[in-house]
Amino acid sequence: MRRRIVVVVGVVAVAASTVVVAVASTTAAGLPAYTNGYQKWPKLNAKPTRGTPLGRSAHNGLKNVYASKKKVGSKYPNGTVIVKSIAQTDDKPARPSQVAVMRKTSGRWKYIEYQLSGSRYTVLAQGQLCQSCHMQAKANDYVFTKR
Repeated sequence: MRRRIVVVVGVVAVAASTVVVAVASTTAAGLPAYTNGYQKWPKLNAKPTRGTPLGRSAHNGLKNVYASKKKVGSKYPNGTVIVKSIAQTDDKPARPSQVAVMRKTSGRWKYIEYQLSGSRYTVLAQGQLCQSCHMQAKANDYVFTKR
């Protein structure tokens, strides 16, 4: 019986620490902490845009795209984070209604898109859904916006 209690306490402790780490890795608004300050990163677009080079976009609205690091040659280095902020009107809202994030780790991009829900961002889409579209921009390291 005592062993069961120790095991249960251990499992609860591990689960609790996982929750703490997950919570600590997000901002108060629900975005990943690695996007902090993205508005001050260099912009990839000269002015806000509504479309893509192909004329259509999964991210409808007025967009600005920011990159945490510059390309090295034709590729972005590992650790690069690209954030696309999406507003639904030309007005400058306090927060974008959507935020799409690409993060490069181990030579591969990870994608996740958030939508504003009240005062916090929640996940709208991620993974393969995003990757299948970004394949069209393979020549530009899977990033549609060019500088």
